[in-house]
Amino acid sequence: MLRIRLRRTGQKHQPSYRIVVAHKETKRDGGFLEIVGHYNPTTDPRTLEVNSERTKYWLSVGAQPSETVARLLFSAGVTTTEPKRRVTQPTRAEREAAEAAKKAHAEEVKARKDAEAAAAKAAAEAAAAAEKAAAEAAAGTN
Repeated sequence: MLRIRLRRTGQKHQPSYRIVVAHKETKRDGGFLEIVGHYNPTTDPRTLEVNSERTKYWLSVGAQPSETVARLLFSAGVTTTEPKRRVTQPTRAEREAAEAAKKAHAEEVKARKDAEAAAAKAAAEAAAAAEKAAAEAAAGTN
């Protein structure tokens, strides 16, 4: 099976990558069939050059892009299907927001229960007052 993936080049702490077509079993920096582009994440803005014709050819014959290359090809406009999002752990801000929402929901539920209890108590008091008034009225007519 063929993969379109990144092959690291460059010096220590200065990575740059070639986008290559290689067999799935070969090592990251091992043999490859063709270079179809290059990517340099250290420049500002990031440099990405892709030979879209050759990439589309390799995709048409069954080469599968790696996750990173799929994102790069989508951002370069070579592919139209958006790559799958990676499932990751929630960030600290997301965890805090979820915790705050959970706390707010618990407070809302408590407030609703308290309101229902107060309404039930008021209804019971009103019913007791009505019974007392009815009893007094019945006693007053006798």
